Amino acid sequence: DGTTDTAERAEKILRRLVSNYHMTNNSLLRPDVISYTGVMKAYVHHPDGGKKALELLSEMNNEYRGGNAKARPDMKCIAVAMDACVKSGATSEAERLLNDMDDSKKNCLMFNTIISGYAQEGRVTEAEAVLQRMISLSENGGWERCAPDTISYTLCLKACGKSTSPERVPRARAILDECIRRYQSGENKSKPSNVIFNDFADIISNSDEPDKVTDVLALFEKMETTGYEPSLISFNILIKTCANETTESDERKRNALQIAASAFNSLPSVGLNADSITYTGMMHVLLNLMNGSPEKVNAVGGIFRQCCDEGYLNQHILNVLTAATSKDDLIAITGVSSKEEASTLGQLPTDWSRNSSRDLMVRAE
Repeated sequence: DGTTDTAERAEKILRRLVSNYHMTNNSLLRPDVISYTGVMKAYVHHPDGGKKALELLSEMNNEYRGGNAKARPDMKCIAVAMDACVKSGATSEAERLLNDMDDSKKNCLMFNTIISGYAQEGRVTEAEAVLQRMISLSENGGWERCAPDTISYTLCLKACGKSTSPERVPRARAILDECIRRYQSGENKSKPSNVIFNDFADIISNSDEPDKVTDVLALFEKMETTGYEPSLISFNILIKTCANETTESDERKRNALQIAASAFNSLPSVGLNADSITYTGMMHVLLNLMNGSPEKVNAVGGIFRQCCDEGYLNQHILNVLTAATSKDDLIAITGVSSKEEASTLGQLPTDWSRNSSRDLMVRAE
């Protein structure tokens, strides 16, 4: 592994430097904070990067206490050590380093590094606690540089998304509401983004909330009233949410079907074009929400032809159709002569998948 080799080579150079200093007592050879920080940077993406960074920090402190003033860890060095800890799954150690710092030296970027680690680990409680500390330091301590920004809130939502907590939806809603509140009170650093709204929508979509279709729809309406235009990702999340409607109620199924169809049909009017994800979502909507009938086959066939005309067919869409339809329906939908041909992208016209980059790469292989 290149990262491992680079880190180990960097440390070997440092060890030679230390050895040469002890042999010659030449102060020019004595490692300083730049030397140690350089080795730490090499370890940032190493599997044991956090452990190594902490060992190097300890060595630096010992050097400093032993009279090497130039080896004293500075803020840049500690930030690199925190990054190495987070990237190797030792976020709690990174937070300990931050806690040991004087508040006057802390900043938003350092806190975001910690939140990103907890987000990757799905530890939403810890991520929320860091966010609240940022707010407290900025509002009560007067340290404006610690105030959370848009990235802080986005990372907290990602933590909610990875969490298995049954309360992740209300917790994510509280995070979004706090972000909007701070922005509306004049905190420009906390200006919401499409990403924040989309992340929250995805959390709702993947939850067991009983009214998640209407909740996602209401969220995007709120997004528009806040001054943001839903992106294609927003529409795709809404369509996916409709496809995952698990109710037995025919009325709720019809409602979800209508919302998905309306979202799909409105794309051109807002300057957006469907992609492979959109068509996959619409396939799932029709297959899951329409009762078995010739109308269902015709509807799926219509979406399939539109997908092919736009060049967004991919193997995943064919897999969805093959798994959910009979041989005769699959042939009727795709318009080809056999199930084998209909279920294999390589046997279909290349023009049907010209804009589906992932499958173009598969073809090239």
